[in-house]
Amino acid sequence: MKKTKAKNTSEQPAGFSRREFIEAGGAALAAMGLQGAMPGRVGAQTAAPKPGRLVIPLNQEWLYSAHRAANDVQPGFDESHFERVTLPHANIALPWHSFDEKSYQFVSIYRQHFTLPAEARGRRVFVDFEGAMTASTVWINGQRLGDYRGGYTPFSFELTPHINWNGQNLLAVELDSTERADMPPFGGQIDYLTFGGIYREVQLRCVNTPYIEQMAARASDVLTPKPQLDVICKIADLPAQTNGMTLVAELREGDRILQTVRQPLSSREKRHEDGVYTLTLSNIAPIQLWGLDAPHLYTVRAYILKGDETLDVEERRTGFREARFTEHGFELNGQVVKLRGLNRHQTFPWVGGAMPARVQWRDAYILRKELKCNIVRTSHYPQSRHFLDACDELGLLVLEEIPGWNHIGDKPWQDLAVDNVRRMVQRDRHHPAIVLWGVRINESQDNHDFYTLTNFE
Repeated sequence: MKKTKAKNTSEQPAGFSRREFIEAGGAALAAMGLQGAMPGRVGAQTAAPKPGRLVIPLNQEWLYSAHRAANDVQPGFDESHFERVTLPHANIALPWHSFDEKSYQFVSIYRQHFTLPAEARGRRVFVDFEGAMTASTVWINGQRLGDYRGGYTPFSFELTPHINWNGQNLLAVELDSTERADMPPFGGQIDYLTFGGIYREVQLRCVNTPYIEQMAARASDVLTPKPQLDVICKIADLPAQTNGMTLVAELREGDRILQTVRQPLSSREKRHEDGVYTLTLSNIAPIQLWGLDAPHLYTVRAYILKGDETLDVEERRTGFREARFTEHGFELNGQVVKLRGLNRHQTFPWVGGAMPARVQWRDAYILRKELKCNIVRTSHYPQSRHFLDACDELGLLVLEEIPGWNHIGDKPWQDLAVDNVRRMVQRDRHHPAIVLWGVRINESQDNHDFYTLTNFE
């Protein structure tokens, strides 16, 4: 899926306040998201082409009901009374203020019909959810795939065994937006609202085998004459015979390739564990550092090649910077920086957290350019990737936290919190703006065994 660039929103007047911005555009967004998109065929949207994999945004023309009915996850169910909605979506339209938080705490149902293009045939097909509040159970063509508990971290299900390759498919999501004590941040009291809905984007991801399951970029020695970058890839579905297969990593500045390194997939000397390879780009000076006033970004791209054929490709944006907390204070690239920041909740009038990329970007702009902050705390949960992308682009440092407030639940609850840490870091570790990870439950009592696990992750 394409990432929103700064130029998409910088045309907003500098004096345009967050409230004015929301009032001007929020009502229209709410109408589109809550009352339905323009009538049309319910199906997969235009695919974003990527060599070796097919990524299909699945945000348009969902069918939604705030009321459950028998067999509403099955094909053939009468959905004529459902609303047609667009993601990001809030499960109920809310007033500007003075509403009962119970108003959005109910179980709803989403349905999406799609057909796969011919080029998807022969690939593994996954559905990727960036965030749905709070507990999701997913079906494809009437087959229950499983559930995911948590509203702030991404999750995926594989659809391949149940796909109808020759016709229409039905994706159904039961969404429980109640406050359930069996998952963070619930179980006690929290000082923020957890608005319901599939409030972040969804996509279909069709991949060849093998494919890049995870990717990270880690810079080091950035203040020396010989900076380097480790590109870490976890490869899934590695066959027994990998002859002719090569993993390639390259560093790009715009369209210019600065350096390339290759590693045969059959070689195990740089594999940390099954399927994990580390490719090191060395001596890549001169580089431009990422900083508060000059947040220079590079693109890291990884390929799996079989001969001349590209089996898969994945990429991340990153930057070269050194962030350290020392006895002198916080240092960025060897210079002491006085931190000045604010907390940020992903809360908007009328639609809760269901806002698209351009509005997420605008919040980062206000913090950095209008309020003159140099750091933001994502209180108290991982926030939209679009907001973090904007922080990278604008030079706004980030403390990113896991979900929770004041309360630590039982062992299964703690296991979910540890999983939240893992998913948060795996999603966001390439962001140069992130200089702190909040891996403790905010304002909670100490718990040595639990916090040993969250710090280890």
